[in-house]
Amino acid sequence: RHLLQLASLGAGNRSLGGSHSALKPISTAIMLLWWRYGMSFRQWFVNEGPMYIFVFLWMIVNLALFLNTYFFYQEPQFAYLRYIVHNGLPTARGAASVLNLNCALVLLPVCRNLVNFCRGLFESKRSIRRLFDKNILFHKWCAYVICVFASVHICAHFFNVNNLVEDGSYQRILVKGAPMSQERVLFTTVAGATGVGITVPLILMVTTASQQIRRSYFELFWYTHHLFVVFYVCLCLHGSSGFIERQTNFKEYPVSEDLGPCTPRQQSNLLEGCQPWDRVMTLYQDASATLQGEGKCAFADVEIDDNPGSFCCPCMDVNKLEVQKGGPATWVWVIGPLILYLVERLYRFYMSKARRLSILKVVRHNDAVPVMEIQFQKVPTKAGQYIFINCPKVNGLEWHPFTLTSCPELDYISLHIRLVGDWTTKFADACGFYEDNPKSASELPDICIDGPFGTASEDMYRYQAAVLVGAGIGVTPFASLLKEIYFRKANPQDYPNFKTQKVYFYWMCPGFDAWGWFASLLMELEEQLEGLGESDFLEVRIFTTRGWSQDDAAKIMLQEDDAGDSIVRDAETGRSLRHKMNFGRPLWDREFSDIANNHAGNNVGVFFCGPKVLSTQLHVKCNEFTRDRAREGTRFYYNKENF
Repeated sequence: RHLLQLASLGAGNRSLGGSHSALKPISTAIMLLWWRYGMSFRQWFVNEGPMYIFVFLWMIVNLALFLNTYFFYQEPQFAYLRYIVHNGLPTARGAASVLNLNCALVLLPVCRNLVNFCRGLFESKRSIRRLFDKNILFHKWCAYVICVFASVHICAHFFNVNNLVEDGSYQRILVKGAPMSQERVLFTTVAGATGVGITVPLILMVTTASQQIRRSYFELFWYTHHLFVVFYVCLCLHGSSGFIERQTNFKEYPVSEDLGPCTPRQQSNLLEGCQPWDRVMTLYQDASATLQGEGKCAFADVEIDDNPGSFCCPCMDVNKLEVQKGGPATWVWVIGPLILYLVERLYRFYMSKARRLSILKVVRHNDAVPVMEIQFQKVPTKAGQYIFINCPKVNGLEWHPFTLTSCPELDYISLHIRLVGDWTTKFADACGFYEDNPKSASELPDICIDGPFGTASEDMYRYQAAVLVGAGIGVTPFASLLKEIYFRKANPQDYPNFKTQKVYFYWMCPGFDAWGWFASLLMELEEQLEGLGESDFLEVRIFTTRGWSQDDAAKIMLQEDDAGDSIVRDAETGRSLRHKMNFGRPLWDREFSDIANNHAGNNVGVFFCGPKVLSTQLHVKCNEFTRDRAREGTRFYYNKENF
């Protein structure tokens, strides 16, 4: 455990420079293996089991598919091709089978309504339900596998094409009896041109999906990802020309991978060591053997007096290959997922047009980074969900995801939008955010919404104790959940299945400039719970990770309460948080130990939204304390927001 703490501290140490970045994935893997050691299967299964069992089965299917296809292309019907290209053919085809599977699977995790439906099917199965919260992660894994095996497939076929052109006997690359050049095969054949049409969109989609580009140039990511249309059209056409042919008469005219085609049994071949056909008949008759194929073929080795170096045909007068071209197979794999995805997109398009909603109100929050709150007409939602919104007045093609900050009990839906990008700035301008006089409701633009869609935080009320951890803007997904707490406590008769006994909320913010609208939400919630006599239901822990400026000090007054703890008071409104301010970062060992002591024998749900480094630390702690508190029956279930 001490090694884990050192590794966790090292993860935040930037003084190690580039070498630390290179070792980070390795150190993380070592950490994961280390804390798993000593855990029972049931303890491990709490957070890791369902996902890793699913991934293991998925990898087994991929491996089995590759090997099955690889050995299929080792059969005699493809021996004549292997004589030219050797193992390049089975390698390329094995990789192609894995690509077919994952090109089908990669569509399913982004069918958001399908994922929502599947989550609903497993309401009572927490472990399986939590798998669907990792839909985007599985989408990425499928994409990584596609990239790896596409590289294998491409390299193998470059090798194959080069050998085919040098051999010059393969009919599919001959033009007027002469082989094409490698470049011509690549760009003028159906297989080559569609291969380029698959590879180029794949490269563009993968490179623009990196986190840096998604955050800074979302429009670039959004538009290039729609190249999937070109990708799938070319994928379905890729094998339509039947470039790879199989031999149909491999028994009558066998081809050896090492020796090439067999030598026909004719008189002219006596010097080459092959017995003439009348001699074969005599030998078989003397041995009381039976000639197959109406007296034309002997499907057995005829070694008597043969030259060991010769490779003789078993049939009379058979001296050429008979081949059959292949057909496209990829469409069989992808047609089902493509139809599902098409239905999903058509449904979402219809619903987005049907839900053309009016903005009712725009609220300006003057934080360090301007935040615009929009309130619009209500549709059925749940706390913790998110939607995609589109503003036709700004751009009719762009859709952007935002977490709901209103709870279902309110008579409107609200979003808080940080104005940090091109689209958000244009949208704010269309809403009159920068104008001195706010626009009336009739002057505000309409918006279309796609969703809402579920996330892991929806399940907060399924646990006896819930721990919400947000870092920076990562607190936004918890706004609607915190607002709903008041309504659930004020009207317990409306929520008979509400079993949460305590909520712990941790917020790591870089400085006082990050308070803004969310600090007001917390103050209001504390006042509401105090009015209900439920002050102890919510425990707020705020950690500021850096100092404050002179402007911050003018707005926020830091004082001490009767116990000498630091509290924060809003200088403008006079309201203050009942819970104290903390400086630095949480000591997670102490925090988890306190929670485990307070809720011994209960299931604790940990919900996180924020950077990956902190996510890894919390994930480790959940497993560590599930193991250490196994005798008490305390379990920490880790849930991370992914959208």
